[in-house]
Amino acid sequence: MNKPSQSFIQSLARGLTVLQAFSGEHPRLTLTTLSKNTGIKIAALQRYTATLMELGFLKRNKHREFFLGPKVLSLGFSFMNASQVRKQTEALIDEFSEKVNKTMNMAVLDQGYIFFIYRKEAQQFLNLDLKTGSRLPAHCTASGKLLLSSQEDSYLRDLIWTMDRPKLTESTITDPDELFSDLMETRDRGYSISNRELYLDLYSVAMPIIDQDKMVVASVNISISVREAHTPAAQAILDQFADLGRTLCGLLGYTGDYPRVFANPGSGEGF
Repeated sequence: MNKPSQSFIQSLARGLTVLQAFSGEHPRLTLTTLSKNTGIKIAALQRYTATLMELGFLKRNKHREFFLGPKVLSLGFSFMNASQVRKQTEALIDEFSEKVNKTMNMAVLDQGYIFFIYRKEAQQFLNLDLKTGSRLPAHCTASGKLLLSSQEDSYLRDLIWTMDRPKLTESTITDPDELFSDLMETRDRGYSISNRELYLDLYSVAMPIIDQDKMVVASVNISISVREAHTPAAQAILDQFADLGRTLCGLLGYTGDYPRVFANPGSGEGF
C-alpha cells in the first residue's frame, strides 16, 4: 500500500469513509454496524458522527440509527451541476419539453421548499412568474412531494410538523398526518402527483433523479392542465416522461428499477 502524502488528512478521510458506508441497500446504520463496516473504532466514530450531524450530513432517528442528511444530496447535485451531466440533462429536458409542448422543471429540496435548478417553459395555460432559481412550498408541489418522500421517516415527520404548509387551494393537504400518509403512498408508487394542490388548473407529475448510490438527488417534473390530465394523450406523454426520467438517472450511473407513471394511480402500480 502506498504511504499517504504529508498533505493527507486522516480525520477527513475517515469522515468521508463514514458517509460512503451508507447506500440504497443500507440507508440506516447503528454505531456498532458503522464501526464494523468502516473499521473505525467506536470512540473515534462517535466524534466523526457528531461532527457530521452538526454539519447536516448525518441525521439520527429515535432508534439511534444514523442516516444521510439532506446536506449530502447537495453533493450529488454539485457533481451534476459542475459536470457535463448538467448540460446533457438540460438538453434532454429541452428536447422532450419541445416535443410534447409541456413545461418542465428540475428541482432540489431546500428544507420545506423546492428550489428550481432548471426550468424549461413551453405551453402556458397558467400565468406564472417562475424561472430557474424560483422557490415553491414542498408540501403541495409534485417535485416537493417526491423529494420529501425520499427522506428518512423520523426526519420527515419532524420536517412536516415544522415547515410552512399554506393552504393554497381547496385540494392542498395541510394536516401533517394526512400529508405523511400521502407521502408514503408517493414513496410506494415511486413518483408523485400534485392534482390542483398548488393551482386549481394544474396537474403535475414528478419523477426521481437517482444517482449510482441509489440516492434521490433531484426531481424532474412535467406540468399538464387538469382538463387533459386523464386523457389517452396525457398518458402517452407520461409514458415517455418515465423513459426520460430513467435516461436522466442513467447519466448519473443508476440502472436499477424505475417506476412507470399512471395519470390515474389506481389504474396500476408504479414499479
